[in-house]
Amino acid sequence: MPRVTPEPSTPPPTPQLNTMALAAFALSVLGIFVLPSVLGGIVCGHLARHQIRRTGEQGDAWALAALILGYLLLLLSIAGLLLFGGFMITMFGVMALM
Repeated sequence: MPRVTPEPSTPPPTPQLNTMALAAFALSVLGIFVLPSVLGGIVCGHLARHQIRRTGEQGDAWALAALILGYLLLLLSIAGLLLFGGFMITMFGVMALM
């Protein structure tokens, strides 16, 4: 009876990490210093999540973190602009009464 040696089983390939998700996170983090890059992070984050759902790649957590950080920074910057505008209107109003 011939000896049969079993073939070594190859592990299933692991899904690749979506590079758009990493780019989205990098752009959102860069938005702390350069505000317009937040918009790129938000757009890339949505595109990355769509690609991940379609292809089954990894990186959904990176894309979600980019979206959360991007929207948070956008909200904070809008709130800051509104506060600054309110202070400026108040100061000009007080100066106009003098």
